[in-house]
Amino acid sequence: MSVNTFNSTFPNGPVARAKSKTSPKRASAESVIPKAILAKEIASILEDQNLTQTEAAYIMRDAPSQISLVVTGKLRGFSTERLLRMLARLGRDIDIVIRPSKGKAGKVSVIRK
Repeated sequence: MSVNTFNSTFPNGPVARAKSKTSPKRASAESVIPKAILAKEIASILEDQNLTQTEAAYIMRDAPSQISLVVTGKLRGFSTERLLRMLARLGRDIDIVIRPSKGKAGKVSVIRK
């Protein structure tokens, strides 16, 4: 087998790669609505209602193992939208209000009532 195997497989030589351009910074979902706050609220609801993770999983239409991850704060792989859906299934109303900012840039806050 020759050293130049790549070029023999692709007769026209190596495949060109596009140069990566740095895109403008944008806020990640994590910085917009912190998932940890939503997870703490879910855990608080389970505790207040004396729900086991299995009972909560049934209500939230998810696996008990997934509820365990949320309650323990292991949120990698959980989208903000999924956590909001869990809160809604636990009987919480979620309002997203958009209003003019007092400054140049707006801010995002999560308010618990």
